[in-house]
Amino acid sequence: MRKTTLATLVIMVLAAIMLPACGAKTALPCKAGLVTDVGKINDGTFNQYAYTGLLKAEKDLGIGVKYIETVAQADYGKNIQSLVEQKCEIVVAVGFMMGDAIKEASGKYPDTKFAIVDFAYDPAIANVRGLVFAEDEAGYMAGALAASMTKSGTIAAVGGMEIPPVQKFLKGYEAGAKSIKADVAVKTVYIDSFVDRARGAEAAKSFMSEGADVIFGAGGQTGSGGIQAAAEAGAYVIGVDQDEYVTTFQNGGAPGADKIISSAMKRVDQAVFLTIKDVVDGKFTNGVAVYNAANGGIGLASFNKADGAIPAEVKTKMEEILKGLSDGSITTGVTLN
Repeated sequence: MRKTTLATLVIMVLAAIMLPACGAKTALPCKAGLVTDVGKINDGTFNQYAYTGLLKAEKDLGIGVKYIETVAQADYGKNIQSLVEQKCEIVVAVGFMMGDAIKEASGKYPDTKFAIVDFAYDPAIANVRGLVFAEDEAGYMAGALAASMTKSGTIAAVGGMEIPPVQKFLKGYEAGAKSIKADVAVKTVYIDSFVDRARGAEAAKSFMSEGADVIFGAGGQTGSGGIQAAAEAGAYVIGVDQDEYVTTFQNGGAPGADKIISSAMKRVDQAVFLTIKDVVDGKFTNGVAVYNAANGGIGLASFNKADGAIPAEVKTKMEEILKGLSDGSITTGVTLN
């Protein structure tokens, strides 16, 4: 866990100090290109993590890279096309919103390889790799941390839409919590929106009124609204996908920042780097690639301002769980019906 935490901090700092101008080019021919979702490469979200993976590939693999920051969703197609026309061997798209654009480009440019973060196609497309994550493992670690920190014996999770990734987060959360305290009460809810912060906040406050003192948010802005409200009300909270201390809690500047004890992270930087490395090594495969504890694809974020509140034995336990998930000696047991 400490290694994972240190790595997370390092990649954030690296990205912050190495941000070139938009559309940065290297002298080498383009091996890998990156198209962000709407947003910047320093936005603290999947865009930044994907860009950090691109930088690592440039440095460690000695390749030429390019990137384009997307201003509007209508630009997805032309941005992807631009990198193809610049002869990038693989084009990586950040996020499921580009699913249609990548599918269209893959047919138009069959000799180019494509990858898309947090999305996969069924049936698979011959020249496209979907980069997906073991949300159940990340949720398991979040649940173990929550159960280790609760004083009331009740924890909760605010989920977004009841779709497989969210289900895996919440089921993993419960499994991880029960592995620490078999009798811990785990309350969960699915909210049919990923952008309703008010409903997320309402759900979190309701859970707190029922005794929950640690809240996990796994539902985009809905979950973020939940953990922000809970943290401001004094509960410990756990974020999701990226380090929400950086995003939701504004690098520690927002109220309640001392209450976010970690985030269940999808290591997009690692997924992007490993995919580009497969291209360089001639090992690129299409279909679905799963990034999990074994290949560094998931983990917990730093404890940040809450570090002093986390007992040493809890930190050690988190390290042990990450190792167990990595070597297969621990499994989440999560299945979806």
